[in-house]
Amino acid sequence: MASGLVVHLEVGRERHTELLTQERIRIGAGEACDLRLQHEAVPAARDLLLELEREGGHYQVADFDPTLDLTHNGNPLRAGAIIADGDKVQLPAGALTLRFFPVEAPSALVPDVRRGGVHVAPFIEQAALEAEATARRDDAKVFLREFTRELVREINPSTKIVVFLFALALVGGSLYLGFAGFKELKQGRRRLEEQNAEIARLNDQVHQSQNQFSQVTQTNNDIINSLSLAPTIRSKYGSGVCLISGVYVFVEAGTGRPLRYPESGATENADPSATPEQAPYLTPDGKGAIAEFPYVGTGFHVGGGYVLTNRHVASEPWQADERSMVFGSSVAGKPKLTRLLAYFPGQPQAFALKLKQVSQRDDLAVCLIEAAQIPTTLPTLLLDDNTDAATVGKPVVLMGYPSGPDRILASLPDEDASAIKQRFGSSLDVLVAHLAERSLIKPLTTQGHITDLETRRIVYDARTGEGGSGAPLFGQSGRVIGVNFAVFTEITDANFAVPIRFATPLLEKAGWTSTQAPTDAANANQNAKETKTAALNANQSR
Repeated sequence: MASGLVVHLEVGRERHTELLTQERIRIGAGEACDLRLQHEAVPAARDLLLELEREGGHYQVADFDPTLDLTHNGNPLRAGAIIADGDKVQLPAGALTLRFFPVEAPSALVPDVRRGGVHVAPFIEQAALEAEATARRDDAKVFLREFTRELVREINPSTKIVVFLFALALVGGSLYLGFAGFKELKQGRRRLEEQNAEIARLNDQVHQSQNQFSQVTQTNNDIINSLSLAPTIRSKYGSGVCLISGVYVFVEAGTGRPLRYPESGATENADPSATPEQAPYLTPDGKGAIAEFPYVGTGFHVGGGYVLTNRHVASEPWQADERSMVFGSSVAGKPKLTRLLAYFPGQPQAFALKLKQVSQRDDLAVCLIEAAQIPTTLPTLLLDDNTDAATVGKPVVLMGYPSGPDRILASLPDEDASAIKQRFGSSLDVLVAHLAERSLIKPLTTQGHITDLETRRIVYDARTGEGGSGAPLFGQSGRVIGVNFAVFTEITDANFAVPIRFATPLLEKAGWTSTQAPTDAANANQNAKETKTAALNANQSR
């Protein structure tokens, strides 16, 4: 008779066992369930997966969700089926497996109602009483005892002494030989144990030496790979990392008219350090210049014209812009993105970016370049969504545009930088466009290590700054393992990136199809062909 039920749960690599003793057992994701599962383990977040009830000393199926195609020992599950020892209920494709083991009630002794003790068979009790009441003599035993006594009396005392001494010597010799043999055996075992211990010690030393040699070899390889990682990635994928230039304005609520600076003393470059009282008054009326707020960020090409970056770069730049905080509190308007361009190294023209998908949980966004504009030489950055790719202590490489055009100008001779800034520095768009025409758009490459890991972020110490948002973070495999999205200002070496595995579903939702080649060499040779194929797929999805 079943008094409980042991349920063994398997979800992927997770194993769990529970003992339940209720009359009715509910299994599912609902709060009323006796055995609650996480919503990710049950398709479509079903509240009730399976219900069992105890009837007639057995558990049987009382209710279940027929839409889940549950199976019972490989056959379709049916209501009323009795759950036997070792039965298995499983979701399709083995995503969830439940194994049941009923617990039987222990057998009990049958008490004697009259005496309150354990019942004894009648024939055993009768035999015991007869044996106790009957006085019997064993004549053979008596004869043998008396014969032995008489024989001992007739033996000569000297003979007794000789026999006793002989027996004593025999026993003593046997004991001596036994003790000597035991001692010799013990010494032999001790010597054997010492030899085994010495052999084990030598084996441990050999293994330690081999491990130390392997560690030294691995360390040397890691150092060599770390030293060559940044130059290799820069040479292979540098031209696939773009500088993103955008502009947003404030528009009047209801009419959508852009807000303008006052006609007298209008300025197009708002001071981000100004307070709301110091900010220029903006109005939708008049003929003053439209108040535009330019900004820069970073993105990278993942194939088919798809560009991956941050949400606060491609969709809501005002969320991370101090200027919007100043003007947003002093004007009656709402921000609106008006222009989003991408500048790739070696490409003199800008590429217009079209926003395709935005993640509401992670700081990620997917943009698209029109298929007709995609250069055939534009490389595709490979993605590594393996969870083992990001490990504390492993080297990483960051490639982006911190400080935007200011960092690019700082790398030029002072005379050239001053001339460019004086002639083209009045507008950020004009300045970036001129730098692109002169092939001066080049990402900054920094190297560091992963310092910490959290559920949805990677912490690392490769240097970056404002403008580096959306930059790709490369792992030791030479592939992208994360997307930079924030800098902890209190500690300059603590930067944050979203793991790339959270960007892959967003890319696929936008219509992106992975065209990653099996090797880096094959990717370099087939890059043009893969880009055209992915571009056609992107057009079909649109």
